[in-house]
Amino acid sequence: MTDIISMTTEPRSNSQLLATIEVSGAHSQQVYNQVVNDLLRHTQVPGFRKGKAPRQLVLQQLGKERLRYLAMEKLIEDAVKTAVEKNNIPYLGNLELEGGITELLDQFHPGENFSFSVTFDVEPEVTVTAYKGLTIEYSPVTYNPATVEKLLQRHQREHATLIPVEDRPAQWGDDVTLKLVTKDENGEVVKELSADELPLSLDEDQPFLLKEIPAAVVGMSIGEAKTVSVTQAAEVPKQLTAEIELLGIKGPELPPLDDAFAAEHSEFSTMAELRAYLEQNHQERAKNQDKQAKEAALIDTLIAQNPVELPKTLIHKEAAVKVRTTLMQIQSQGVDLNKIMTEELYEKMRQEAEPAAAKEVHSRLLLKAIARQEGIEPSPEAVEERLNRYKEVVRNQTAKDLERLRELAHDEVQQEQALNWLLEQNTFQPAQSDTATEQSPASAEAPEDTQTEAVAANPSKLQKRSGKKASSAPSQE
Repeated sequence: MTDIISMTTEPRSNSQLLATIEVSGAHSQQVYNQVVNDLLRHTQVPGFRKGKAPRQLVLQQLGKERLRYLAMEKLIEDAVKTAVEKNNIPYLGNLELEGGITELLDQFHPGENFSFSVTFDVEPEVTVTAYKGLTIEYSPVTYNPATVEKLLQRHQREHATLIPVEDRPAQWGDDVTLKLVTKDENGEVVKELSADELPLSLDEDQPFLLKEIPAAVVGMSIGEAKTVSVTQAAEVPKQLTAEIELLGIKGPELPPLDDAFAAEHSEFSTMAELRAYLEQNHQERAKNQDKQAKEAALIDTLIAQNPVELPKTLIHKEAAVKVRTTLMQIQSQGVDLNKIMTEELYEKMRQEAEPAAAKEVHSRLLLKAIARQEGIEPSPEAVEERLNRYKEVVRNQTAKDLERLRELAHDEVQQEQALNWLLEQNTFQPAQSDTATEQSPASAEAPEDTQTEAVAANPSKLQKRSGKKASSAPSQE
């Protein structure tokens, strides 16, 4: 245990603490001797076995300044650890010395009292005052009956029979084949955006990589050609020129949306049953989306009305978690991170994640404080249930892992309960500039390749595609 003579603290901004600590001369000598003895045991001197070289020879090789620096460094680390534990300081990290190393080293003499100052991050003291009885504006989400109709029509289109068409121009809903030559501002052909035979579905709800192309094709006849200006979707949009020639048109012959369709392409035997299922499912989805919109508006309001000085340690830690999650998602798509990841790219990703991380940390601290102030504590059963979910994902847990997961499960359930409690304690009304935001029919469908929430949009066989719909390259997004 470090022999601390005195310690004073002073709060700093961003939830930091300035601590000035004085350590006794006896302890500074003890730490110095310990560092020297450790080095004597582990330093290799040519001609001698490790730990067997004469003391003076080893000390001469290491150098007095280096020994004093290593001893001072250990003394500071030990003193801070002891002071934090002894005074129950909620230490987080980000330890920094006040003053220059050279100046501090000049003041360090083994056997004499040693005083130094450090700053470090601590858990912020959060007291939330404005969180009940608020009137909060938000953008509501309501169920749109057109969602289900649009979904059924999409699947009807996917199971359509495509019939060649020659006696009319292309129209929305057709499948067409194009010759596409895309050129940059210098007139050079962009090969990856060009094709001799490009199949394309003229679907208003499914944008094409070159978004102007589908609308330009509508109204064209077979053999007709035209040149249009297009924009390549990218971080920095590029203006390009596309030369289009319409090679062929196929129109859909739609199967009727009747009981036979429902029986063949879903788990239900009648269209009425299928439609009722989809309506109930999407009504529930709209209800959940509306709750999420309220929660987002509530968090924004709490943050605006209850400022907290956020420690950098927590922000950096949360940002690192967000970056790791993003990298895991990229890796799951088959990308070799070793080929693309650099320290500079990682640091850029971390910095870009910091604003969202700061908001996440802020909201988490507020919800935790509100739960404490209102006595919101999850039951052991609720925590255990959440913990069991984590266990299914995290295999081969150590005792330390289990403790960390249990703490995470407790905090997560507690914050969810606090959030639900807050929804009941406040009033929500549509934003004055908004009308009710209805659920988008196009966004209501889950992506079929990932099957995310597939049951909501595609019960059983309804998710199958007929294979008659042409694919496109360049790819459609």
